[in-house]
Amino acid sequence: MKKINLEIESYLFDGENGEFRAIPFYELSIDESVIYQNQEPKYLIDFNYRDSSFVKQIKKAMEQGVDLEEIINGYGIYLGLDWTTKHNIVSNEIPNSQQTEKVELERIESFGDVANELIFIATDNYNKSDFINENGLLDKFMIQDKNGFYSLESMVIDRKENIGKLLDFLFQRKTELTEIQLSENISIYDLSSLIGKSIDLNQLENDYQKWIKISGRNNTMDEYGTLLALIGFLERNSGEKQLILRVENKKQHTTNTP
Repeated sequence: MKKINLEIESYLFDGENGEFRAIPFYELSIDESVIYQNQEPKYLIDFNYRDSSFVKQIKKAMEQGVDLEEIINGYGIYLGLDWTTKHNIVSNEIPNSQQTEKVELERIESFGDVANELIFIATDNYNKSDFINENGLLDKFMIQDKNGFYSLESMVIDRKENIGKLLDFLFQRKTELTEIQLSENISIYDLSSLIGKSIDLNQLENDYQKWIKISGRNNTMDEYGTLLALIGFLERNSGEKQLILRVENKKQHTTNTP
């Protein structure tokens, strides 16, 4: 991703709780849109940036009749984020209140800039080749035990730095991890030294808001439920010999709806 610095006008608006200043991005061209994350401007979509595979992916969906807002909202749902192209300014603008602001946005060049699929696998033994092909991975590890549980658990994380933050949160420690690159977009990490050291469900309940704050992710039941499932998985598999984290950088959005 590339950081884009804009000088743009903010305006005063008259709301229910008094005046407030906001940026409606009037100066952007019809070929530019802002992605708001949790109601804050975060990313810039520039349709003139033809080298962006992210833009190409959006254009392809739009050519099939899908609205831009629907596409971006769908991407956000997949990533566990609140994404929209529409600002939430519903108040009246105060005339002649503009002033120049400096705003930093990020331009997404590839969907992989914001999409990483994490799969945690608990096993007694493995070969690196088990993790290269996702279908082969599922064939080997997507098997229920006698209690109906699987030996893997997954989560989608929006930014690469949030992978480290997630591990720090789950295991409450800084750990130097060695990345083993399997392909251009697939890596694995051996977390076996952390087996039995994850937080419990009580700690999740107490510290969940800390995770939301450090990660910037949505505070939703889905987010809480995903962490709940991960911690349950780690607790159930505390007797396994190996704990592997497979990270796949998702270059394309592959679900049926955008």
